[in-house]
Amino acid sequence: MRKNVTTLPSGQARLKHYDVLKCIADKDKMEVTYKGDMMTLSYEELTSKRVYVSDRTYTSQFPGGKDYILYGYDWVPDTVEL
Repeated sequence: MRKNVTTLPSGQARLKHYDVLKCIADKDKMEVTYKGDMMTLSYEELTSKRVYVSDRTYTSQFPGGKDYILYGYDWVPDTVEL
């Protein structure tokens, strides 16, 4: 799954819990992009590298959208060897 984030609060990529849980269930990686950089997290790392869980549930801004909890991961972009 690929997700784009527009901010890094406290240096973390914050992802909606239902996206993370879907990747874990499907044993899929999460590719997070921010300003042209990418960080790839394996489905195992989506659990082991989690450093933040929001203390409240957020309400979706879209009608019929799912409410969500945010999970945070320290932003460490992938390195590309040239």
